[in-house]
Amino acid sequence: MAITNITEINDISNRIKNRGAFLYHACQLKDFKSYLELGGVPSRNKLHESGLDFTEFETDYIDKKNSVWDKVFGNFSDFGKNFPREKTKSMPNPYGPIQIVFDPLVLKSVTDISITLRSAGAKDFHRDNECLKSSAEIEKIYAHINPEDTTKDYEKAYIAFSEDLNSRFKKNNCTSPEFNCAIENELLSFNEAIHIIVDNCEYQGSALINEIKELIKTKELTKIKVFERKYYCNIKKTIINELSKIALDKDCSWKNIINNKDASNELKEWVKNCNEFHYNRFIKYLTLGTIRA
Repeated sequence: MAITNITEINDISNRIKNRGAFLYHACQLKDFKSYLELGGVPSRNKLHESGLDFTEFETDYIDKKNSVWDKVFGNFSDFGKNFPREKTKSMPNPYGPIQIVFDPLVLKSVTDISITLRSAGAKDFHRDNECLKSSAEIEKIYAHINPEDTTKDYEKAYIAFSEDLNSRFKKNNCTSPEFNCAIENELLSFNEAIHIIVDNCEYQGSALINEIKELIKTKELTKIKVFERKYYCNIKKTIINELSKIALDKDCSWKNIINNKDASNELKEWVKNCNEFHYNRFIKYLTLGTIRA
C-alpha cells in the first residue's frame, strides 16, 4: 500500500533533504504555462479538468487504468542530465525541456505517497503492490545506502543503477525510481520550487530560457531561479538547438530527419544512433508541447 502515515511521509522528506538531494518534474512549455496559472505542478486529472492546455501523452490512458491519473508525479533524479555529456547515448528528457526542481520538503504537504522502482506507465503496473513499504527503504534507492559512505556531497544524491535496485529489492524489472502522490487540490505548490533548468531549445526565434524567465517574472515568482542546462559537449548543445529550429515547420520524425537535406551531419548521425521509438516519442512531445506551443 502507498504510505499514508504522516510521520513516515515526513521522514521520507527529511531523509532526502539530509542527502542534499532534490525532487524533479519535467514538462513542456504548453504545460508549464498551465502550471503557472494553477500555481504548481498538478495531476493530469486536474490539468484536464482545468480546461487549460497540456501535452497529451501516449500513456494517459494507462495512467487512468492504473489509478494514477489523479496523482502528482515526480522523479528523484534529473533525466535530462546525461544527454549533454559527450560519450552517452541518452536523449533529452522526453517529457520536456523544462525541469522544475523542488526542495524535498514539498512532500510534507502530501497525504499519501507511492515510491516505485519503475514507471507507472507500464501496462501491468499496480500502484499499491509496487511501492516502497516504509520510509527507511528510501535509502536503498540511492547508490550509497548510507550517505556517510562517501565524502563527496554530490554523490549522496546519486540514484542506484537498475541492477543494484533489482538486487536490493529482489525484483527483476526495476528501471528508475519515481513517485506519485495524493495531495489536497491535486497540486504541488511552487512555494517549494527552488529553480528551473531549461534545455538549449529555441522558441519563436529566441532561446527558450528567455520565455521561461519572462513567464516567471510575469507571475512574480522571481524567487525561483532559472538556469540554462550545462552542456559538456558542444555538439550536443548544437544538436538540440538545431532540432528545435527545424521542428518549427518540419516533421522531425526519425526517418524524416535522416533524409532532411538541410539537417547537419552531426544531427543526422545522432538521430541514427537513437532508438527510433524513443526518439519519435521525444520529438513528438517536444514539437507539439514546446516548439509549436
